[in-house]
Amino acid sequence: SDAITIRMTGCPNGCARPYIAEIAFVGRSPGIYNLYLGAAHDGTRLNKLYKAAVNEEQILTILAPMIQSYATDRKKGEWFGDYVIRAGIVAASTN
Repeated sequence: SDAITIRMTGCPNGCARPYIAEIAFVGRSPGIYNLYLGAAHDGTRLNKLYKAAVNEEQILTILAPMIQSYATDRKKGEWFGDYVIRAGIVAASTN
């Protein structure tokens, strides 16, 4: 029942602040997005590009098992952005 910060935008300019979301979709062309993962839930760490140029079907295929493993394998109080780093899915942003 814990929230995951998700943001979606149609362009890479960052007005919707996608780069501080635990899961972000940044539009490349109609229906095609770059998928970013791993920002801190409180916005103190940026996410990283996980997969470029994915469509809706690919997004669902990628995220469904990842969210399922987060639900079953996370530590108490662990946010999704922290989990994907601890699980080795993405490396933490350091700057």
